[in-house]
Amino acid sequence: MEPIRYCALIRTFNSQRTLPATIASLAGQSVPPVHYVAVDSGSTDATFDCLPADTTLHRFRGRTFNYSDAINQGLAFVETDYVLVISSHTSLLNPGAIAYALDLLASRNDIGAAYFCSEGGDALDHVLIDRRNFDGFNGVWNTCGLYKMALLRRRAFRPEVFSAEDQEWSRWLLEEQNLSVARILGGRMSYNALDYPTEKTLKENLAIALFVRPDMLRLPYLLRTLYRIVRPVSTMRNRRMHARLLFHFLYHRFVSP
Repeated sequence: MEPIRYCALIRTFNSQRTLPATIASLAGQSVPPVHYVAVDSGSTDATFDCLPADTTLHRFRGRTFNYSDAINQGLAFVETDYVLVISSHTSLLNPGAIAYALDLLASRNDIGAAYFCSEGGDALDHVLIDRRNFDGFNGVWNTCGLYKMALLRRRAFRPEVFSAEDQEWSRWLLEEQNLSVARILGGRMSYNALDYPTEKTLKENLAIALFVRPDMLRLPYLLRTLYRIVRPVSTMRNRRMHARLLFHFLYHRFVSP
């Protein structure tokens, strides 16, 4: 039986340090990508030298970089029925991970996408996320997410969603299409960057509040955010981040709803 074909779509920007590990982990899969598409937003290092020779390289078009736009532009070059959206700082260390997810998606009409996390050991398994247990944060992750292209053609990522575009798309899939997302355990997804940027966390939380979970702008969640600023166990970095987040929540709740 022929393996299921898929394309890998990678967002890059000065990714020379982390991209080789990403490419190596995909090449080491029991079912590697049949093609690579890279959407680059202005790299000035040796990023391009790290890509496979036949990669379709697309330079992001737009005045301001936007993750939704970047992925949508890359999807125009995908010709397979499945696409793996993976960040240039991510590796997938279990060589059977993608084959497991592809088989799951191909055999289940009720699952629209799958994503890999760092949880679990070497044994591959999955947990289904649907409209009942979706919390705005546990939908598909574009850090390493596998999609059915038919669904992305039906409804691409919304450009106005400035961050957490994957969670907003998941909301559409789960709540409007009544489908599920599979969270794959045991794939040994690894984040190769030195640290997860605070600014990215801030934008993701704000976008989820505006486009996915409006209850985050209401009093109970505002109080939770305030508590995270003052609780003794919080690091100074987390306190500053939550203070900024609370400011933005209050602004969008009372000044610019």
